[in-house]
Amino acid sequence: MERQPPSQFIPVARLSDLDPRGRAVVTVEGERVALVRIEGEVFAVQDTCPHRGGPLSEGDLEGYVLHCPLHAWPFDVRSGLCPIIRGARIRTYPVRVVGEEIQVAPFSGRVSAP
Repeated sequence: MERQPPSQFIPVARLSDLDPRGRAVVTVEGERVALVRIEGEVFAVQDTCPHRGGPLSEGDLEGYVLHCPLHAWPFDVRSGLCPIIRGARIRTYPVRVVGEEIQVAPFSGRVSAP
């Protein structure tokens, strides 16, 4: 299977697939990706916390900060950065919404750090 160029967006869900909290989990290139809608904008981040592997999609959301449900590690969904633990971050993906379709660019170049 040929890899897509970084600028190519792929459809992953529809806005109607988001739950009442504005969330869904999709798979992008074999990785679980959490979709989170905040104030009408959709963000896509890796669903697995780098600390202990908790499902970020199930965590509490405060503004743009998503907390891991296991140990409350916080991550800003806009940047992937953890505001309290230096060097901790999650992968973020560029997102666009075309009509009702949510599209993600799988090769953002923004990667997780241990």
